[in-house]
Amino acid sequence: MRIQALWRYPVKSLLGEKRQSLAIDERGVVGDRQYAIIDETGKFGSGKNTRRFTRIDNLLSLRAVTKGDAPTVEFPDGRAIDVVADDIDHRLSQCLGQPVKIRRETEQSHFDDSPVHLLLSSDLEKLQKSLPGSKIDVRRFRANVILEDIGHLSASDLVGSVLTIGDTRLLITHKTERCRMVTAEQEDLEFDPRILKSIARDFEVDFGVYARVLKAGTIAVGQDVEIGSERALRANNQELGI
Repeated sequence: MRIQALWRYPVKSLLGEKRQSLAIDERGVVGDRQYAIIDETGKFGSGKNTRRFTRIDNLLSLRAVTKGDAPTVEFPDGRAIDVVADDIDHRLSQCLGQPVKIRRETEQSHFDDSPVHLLLSSDLEKLQKSLPGSKIDVRRFRANVILEDIGHLSASDLVGSVLTIGDTRLLITHKTERCRMVTAEQEDLEFDPRILKSIARDFEVDFGVYARVLKAGTIAVGQDVEIGSERALRANNQELGI
C-alpha cells in the first residue's frame, strides 16, 4: 500500500488544495481546517445543519490555498484575498449572501470528527462500478490521504490498525459516516444524490476512515504505508522501553 494523493483544506468547508507532502503534528494535518467561516449565531458554515454547523450555500464556490503564512481565499470572480485581510469578512458576506466572518481555530476544534481522514482507492473503484453514470471523484469526500490499495481491502478493514508512513504513525479509530455533502455540486462535479444512496446501500453509510496521530512526521505522495496492529505497537514500545 502507498499514498496515492494528499489533500489539505485550509478553510473548513471550502475547496482545498492538492499537495505533494503534508506535515502531521499532534493536532492532525498542519494547516488543515485551521480557519472556518462562522455565521451570526457562532455556528460553523457547512453543507449541513447540526448543533455545531449551519448550512451556507455556495461555500464550494470558494477555494482556500496556502501561499504564505496565512491561507488565501479565491473567489469565483478571480479575486484572491488573504484570510487576515481587513475586508475579508465583508467580501465573504457579499459572496455568500449573509453576514459571516472567518476565524482561526481556538479552543473549539474545526474538525467534524477526527484529525486525519483517509480513503482507499479500492473503495472509490467499487463505488464507481456501482454508479457507472456518476462521476466518483476524491474531491467529493474531502479526505486528507488517499491510499492506493492493490490488495482490494475496504477502509473498514483498517479500523484498529496502525499505519506507519516513514516516521509518522496513525491509529485508525473508526469509519467515516457520510452526509449530503458528498452529493454537492462543486467545480465540474454535478449535484448527484445517487452517491449517498449507494454509500448507504453498499457501505452502510460509512465511506473512509478517521485516524488520530500517534507520532508526528511528514508524509508524501508515493510513500509506502505499513499496516500493523495497535497491540503489536504497544508490545514493540514495551520492548524498547518507550
